[in-house]
Amino acid sequence: MNDVEFLSGVSIFSLMKKGDLSRIAGLTRRHFFRKGDVIIKEGERDGRLFIIVSGEVEVIKGLGSQSQRHLQTLGSQSYFGEMALIDNLVRSASVIAAKDTEILSLDRWNLRQDIEKYPSVAVELLQMLSRRIRAIEENLVKVLGGFLPICANCKKIRESDDKWVPIEEYITEHSEAEFSHGICPECAKKFYPEFYKGK
Repeated sequence: MNDVEFLSGVSIFSLMKKGDLSRIAGLTRRHFFRKGDVIIKEGERDGRLFIIVSGEVEVIKGLGSQSQRHLQTLGSQSYFGEMALIDNLVRSASVIAAKDTEILSLDRWNLRQDIEKYPSVAVELLQMLSRRIRAIEENLVKVLGGFLPICANCKKIRESDDKWVPIEEYITEHSEAEFSHGICPECAKKFYPEFYKGK
């Protein structure tokens, strides 16, 4: 299967004409990654779209940190990195090869021009964004639930096993948030009046 035929089976390109697919295929570059190789690193700026020809990748948030979290696994004809084509911001997650993986990258695609010609590209991107938003909403519901029983005095939260835990511990265990502690002016004035300067 040549690159044009392959791209026609990728959802974001599936409604494009063969001539335009040939043009896009001509802009791609082929890459090979060994299992464990980092393809995208969270926090870096990289404007490429990646399409998996064969193999498998894992999308990971906080790679190498204590809060590392697996987001999803992608296989052949899946694509990733498309957000960089839209917002030009830094990568929001890392992607590593879960197996030996062959990938096409596209870094010079004039997305705006093709959206004007093919509104279906915009529809596919909107569907992708909608899926991401739904996943975020589901995660928030899992993290926060419908109601959180919280102690009116000490602010500990009651978990499903009736164990009461500090709010910081609960949020850290159920989300990617991390805490750093300080003291607000009201508490500084109340508990440390000898040090409180009013600022």
